[in-house]
Amino acid sequence: MSGQTLLVIDAGNTNLTFGLYRGERLARRSRMESVPAPAPSALSRRIASFGKIDAIAIASVVPSLDARLGKAARAACGQAPFELTPRSRLGIRLLVDTPNSVGADRLANALAAHRAARGPAIVVDFGTATTFDCVDGRGDYLGGAILPGPGVASRALSLKAEKLPEIPIRPMRRVIGKNTVECLQAGLYFGYLGMIDRVLEETIREMGGKKPPAVLVTGGLGRLFCGALRRPAVYLANLTLEGIRLAATGTTLAGSRSVRRRG
Repeated sequence: MSGQTLLVIDAGNTNLTFGLYRGERLARRSRMESVPAPAPSALSRRIASFGKIDAIAIASVVPSLDARLGKAARAACGQAPFELTPRSRLGIRLLVDTPNSVGADRLANALAAHRAARGPAIVVDFGTATTFDCVDGRGDYLGGAILPGPGVASRALSLKAEKLPEIPIRPMRRVIGKNTVECLQAGLYFGYLGMIDRVLEETIREMGGKKPPAVLVTGGLGRLFCGALRRPAVYLANLTLEGIRLAATGTTLAGSRSVRRRG
């Protein structure tokens, strides 16, 4: 697929993110909500809005959308899309107990992180869930951790406590709120900073090695937290899209190493 016009689709629990690549360059990006599930006609219109497409690559964690996405992709470019799964030939090992359970987005993050860092890396992805994905110096996937995302925490509080509203997440300068909204925003913002910092420290300790892993942050809310972490971190908005592109084009630092999985 190298050199072609490739449409990459990251199908997440909250949003569908589309990225149009011309060769290695991301030429255009757009997003649409995945809840409620978009109608097939809406998916077809969105894909058609990108114009002529040579190929489509999809990473989905929403099984109910897979058939719709596949049908719309085939209609748009006349061939089946590349679908990123743990069974894809990625040139890396999945060093986890159940390789087939690793989410496609986490695989994409691991591929892109290793290429960006040129060595060991940890990806913190702020989505519906906040995920930590770890790769070693060879690019092999080590696993990670999963937390509820800040938005999920805010929504859960509003559902379980009648007097607490669902609030937007925003950076806060003080932890002592002066009203209910400020109290919620301070608790969520500083609380998540604390959780992320602690999980990062434990992850780095467990990974070991002479070279500390690079910390890469992505996801919709990642920009809000990245600069306030105790560890130096880099925000890469398109990391997951880039990982899907790498998987679809077979472009990885691991080269053609045979894939062996644990479990």
